[in-house]
Amino acid sequence: MEDDMDWSLFWIAVGGIAQAAAAVATFLAVVVALRLGRREDQRSLQARYDDARPVLIIKSEPQSIPVHQGSDWYLDWGASPPVITIYNTGNGPAFNVRSVIYGPEAIAAADSNGTWQYWVGVKAEEERETRWHHWTVDAISEGKEEELQYTLASSFSPKVFSQAKKFIESKDHKQRYAFNAPKQPLKSPNVSKEPWCICRLTVTYHDIFHRKHASIYNLIFRQGWQVVAMIDDIINDLDDLVE
Repeated sequence: MEDDMDWSLFWIAVGGIAQAAAAVATFLAVVVALRLGRREDQRSLQARYDDARPVLIIKSEPQSIPVHQGSDWYLDWGASPPVITIYNTGNGPAFNVRSVIYGPEAIAAADSNGTWQYWVGVKAEEERETRWHHWTVDAISEGKEEELQYTLASSFSPKVFSQAKKFIESKDHKQRYAFNAPKQPLKSPNVSKEPWCICRLTVTYHDIFHRKHASIYNLIFRQGWQVVAMIDDIINDLDDLVE
């Protein structure tokens, strides 16, 4: 009798374990199904984003940017502000288009001895903060172009950016780009093997889902416009960064 009872208890325990295992398996299957469902939802949502993603590119020639005659590697802030044609090559309209054009982080020039050095002091600071900005276009439809007419601004103008906010960053924090172009090489642009950046153009815009994007270009001496980044889904646009 005791043996029969022992075996019955054993089989009851086995049945309990089997039920628990089945419950765990069911739970895991539900978890996997939910994860797969979320992934599918994310893919579907990303497909919707991609189908309405605007992408703004520059169509204007490099000559649209004013430079000093005789030293065409320096911006001429005293000339009439540029007009840049932007084309929407994406799949959806771009809204709230804003743009800034900054010079290099540091300006290089040769002294009387022919030694190349960076500008320093107030003049260098003013040069670094001077910019052209554009703040008036509301939308550019897909397959359409628009002329952005810029206005000269400085550290004393409205729409000022603090040093702590002069960059565009992606939401995943993997991409971050300053408004200023990189420092110029300490060598004549005619002989330098490093790219000599004249300026950087940054433009931000929204899609129909209110996501924010950016297109960033450098103007390289004797090479033309160079794509720096086309960032999908940025943290802050230019409007957000104005103090």
